[in-house]
Amino acid sequence: MTTAAWTHVIADSAASEFVPFEYPEAGGTGRTRTFGEIAVQRSTAYDGTVHVAAFWRVGATTSPLYDVPMGDESGYVVRGRVTIELVDTGETVELNAGDLYSFKKGTMTRWTFHEPFEKFVVVTDGRAG
Repeated sequence: MTTAAWTHVIADSAASEFVPFEYPEAGGTGRTRTFGEIAVQRSTAYDGTVHVAAFWRVGATTSPLYDVPMGDESGYVVRGRVTIELVDTGETVELNAGDLYSFKKGTMTRWTFHEPFEKFVVVTDGRAG
């Protein structure tokens, strides 16, 4: 039996250090993109699989294509308003402060941020128990 030592992170975005967000470019090109800023609070689960918990922010702008490359992504909109285009279906989703969302890994999206935007996001990519 493996026992993991747990540490607790208690943070808010105002006290977090943001850095440019680099991620794999959509479509599996092998290149990376930089868009917005991220403040990672946690990056792995107890078993070493991806479990990112972070604040992410950007000003009013439109994102490049984003295909949720790191794992299933769920988030809470802290502030701002965004229209998310689901590229494969043509549907759009509107989110405002206080809203929750969840996309599976590989969902092709384009985000249009109508004002400064911040979210708390959790990304996981591991096997269920």
